[in-house]
Amino acid sequence: MTGRTVAAPATPHRQSAAARRERARARPREILDAARDLFSRKGFEAARMDEVAAAAGVTKPAVYRYFPGKDRLIEALLEEDLAIPFRQLSAWVDGHEGSIEALIGGFSDRVGALQTGGLMRGYLVLALDGAGRHPAIADFIRNQILAPGLLVLARAFHQAMERGELAPGHDPALMARLFFAPFLQTALGTVGYALPVGDDAERERYRAFHSAAFLRAFRPA
Repeated sequence: MTGRTVAAPATPHRQSAAARRERARARPREILDAARDLFSRKGFEAARMDEVAAAAGVTKPAVYRYFPGKDRLIEALLEEDLAIPFRQLSAWVDGHEGSIEALIGGFSDRVGALQTGGLMRGYLVLALDGAGRHPAIADFIRNQILAPGLLVLARAFHQAMERGELAPGHDPALMARLFFAPFLQTALGTVGYALPVGDDAERERYRAFHSAAFLRAFRPA
């Protein structure tokens, strides 16, 4: 005998308990992924919670255990799909040290990448919902995502005016709204809001045209 203690193999009971714990940890992620796919195909209003449960392979009470209502489920997806990317975009704008042309071009590219997902358009529709069916979600999008993004853009335009890259004397907050509005249009136009702007390639051309026109309009004389 060597004197070493040999660990006993895990019992089936222990293995199944560990597997259940791992499964429980993974379940919210599975529900979110299933909900994202379902909402992309059917829309937020048409999709039902029992359909989310079926797509995730769980019971409806299990979905409600993690997300007590459709709004809570949408909010969790909203945080991943829109809030976090827009915070990252705002941080990039705030820390940008290059020219205003590079900032505008980089902003356009990054927003264009975000717009490739169908849910971004759905989130913006919720923010503009005149019926007020999801007021907490609409308020979060407007005040915690869009408004801070406009403030960061306004600050960048103010700094560009101070550097002489943009003509002085303009309200940077209004410039930010003017600059950002067409990006909303390119997202909302595909779901019946604003003017339609075609496919991904046409939307990219539209963003490039708008960015160039904005720079020409505010260049120093």
